[in-house]
Amino acid sequence: MSDPQRRRFLIGLTVGGAACVAGPVAMWRWTGGHGHRLASAPDLQLLPPDARFVQPLRLPGGDGLMAQIDLKQPLELAARGIAQGLFPGAATTLWSYVATVGGREAINPVLRARRGEVIDVGLDNRLAEATTIHWHGLSVDEANDGSGLHPVEAGARRRYRLRIDNRAGLYWYHAHPHGRTGVQLQRGLAGLLLIEDEEELALRARLGMRWGERDLPLMISDKQVGADNAIVYKDGADDWIGNRVLINWTPEPYLEVIPAWYRFRLANVANARMLRPCFMHGDKVLPMQLIGCDGGLLERAWPVDDVFLAPAQRVDVLVDFGALPPGEKVLLRSLDYVAMENEDESGAFLPDPMGDHPGAAAMGEALDLMELRVIECAPRDRPPARLPDLQALSKIDPMPDTAGWPVRALRLRMDEEGRWFINDWNFHLSGHEPSFSIKRGSREVWEIRNSMTSMPHPIHLHGFQFRVLSRAISPPDIRGRQVAPGGLNPQDLGFNDTVVVWPGEIVRLAIDFSQPFAGTQRYMLHCHNLEHEDMGMMLTFAVTD
Repeated sequence: MSDPQRRRFLIGLTVGGAACVAGPVAMWRWTGGHGHRLASAPDLQLLPPDARFVQPLRLPGGDGLMAQIDLKQPLELAARGIAQGLFPGAATTLWSYVATVGGREAINPVLRARRGEVIDVGLDNRLAEATTIHWHGLSVDEANDGSGLHPVEAGARRRYRLRIDNRAGLYWYHAHPHGRTGVQLQRGLAGLLLIEDEEELALRARLGMRWGERDLPLMISDKQVGADNAIVYKDGADDWIGNRVLINWTPEPYLEVIPAWYRFRLANVANARMLRPCFMHGDKVLPMQLIGCDGGLLERAWPVDDVFLAPAQRVDVLVDFGALPPGEKVLLRSLDYVAMENEDESGAFLPDPMGDHPGAAAMGEALDLMELRVIECAPRDRPPARLPDLQALSKIDPMPDTAGWPVRALRLRMDEEGRWFINDWNFHLSGHEPSFSIKRGSREVWEIRNSMTSMPHPIHLHGFQFRVLSRAISPPDIRGRQVAPGGLNPQDLGFNDTVVVWPGEIVRLAIDFSQPFAGTQRYMLHCHNLEHEDMGMMLTFAVTD
């Protein structure tokens, strides 16, 4: 049975085999494919407190997982499986990008580069299938974008050579083979890329926070883990969510903090799970100062209690533990929210949508991610209790005047066979042929409208960053976050490469298609719910002379 046939079957299934209800239906799942046994996989919601938060958070280091590498010299990465002791008991095989530098092995390393530098990275594919390295969020040419337009076949090699032209910020890199992105990320092919510039280094000095000490990355994912500690994935399943939370490849970790301000760079690298992170001390929220988003620093800090963080999105926040005495604990928690996975009335008669994910919290349920433990700090070692002025973090051009810019309408929808579309384009039907072309140097407004019978879609644009102009018909929890005209929330006020469009919502983006490249350059626009992407919710567009 083909994928569309499976979806038609589920959509048509009702009690007594009655005829299907007309119209699109969201979020059907089927149980095709194969996987490991799951019967005794852990259920995090039932674990006793002393069984969680027992491993220290892994931080960027000298070797192993998340070893840190400066990209001043050419780097060779091999994509291969490697056994890692992530959980108690049997080792877990991670598909990883592995480098050997100075005699030390670096696995999914944290890469560092300066704006304006040219980086040179080779990929040796030792997997049994094609893969790539996609430089998520970077302004690059087609050949170096690392999308599935240029797969690196099993046993083949490829070089990525590109100039870093982006503002400082936390970016990331990951596999992007068409039709296999979901499984390859779930099995481990992802890492962080830290870009620095003079503005960022000056702020770091003002804050008095050194990278790797009180300025820390938090790379968040969830994995479906079987009883044998193997990462499980079912080809063709929808919205893959997991029963274990990993931060920096550490399951449900803890972090010791001193009573001081900390800077956390949160990156959601999950396949499908939307997060709503906050820092909880008892039953009270510790306020955050939001200072950055996907494309780097905001112009000023914004006080927030929590944020929505969809797959592929990043936020940069400051949190103060200064008022907490040693021994106190804080939880990094994803709060509950209305998932808006809109279904029609026949949904109650379909197979349990959580059947593929035993032990996993459903989308929108609260989930504890990490414990932070306040420890003693000698008074002479305690940093200043006050932060410098956060009203002038960086220089960002004002929102462009888009009067006269052409508007390109894009609709996110599902058809009656359960296939996701952007307008009338589904990658399995449209293929590599560009759906439209844009003249280099032109500027457009993209108006993205999500159908009400849909779900939140994190839409990612390759090759270019954008500014969010407005949100309309937003759900109440999004409207309640407005801080600027046009329904904009603080995360919308910087440069972004991924934007969440909620069911029924209309989001308008301003995009400048200037670039230093020549000839036709093809890029992708897709949902970063990776199962939606793999099911074809993706299109190719071209930028031309």
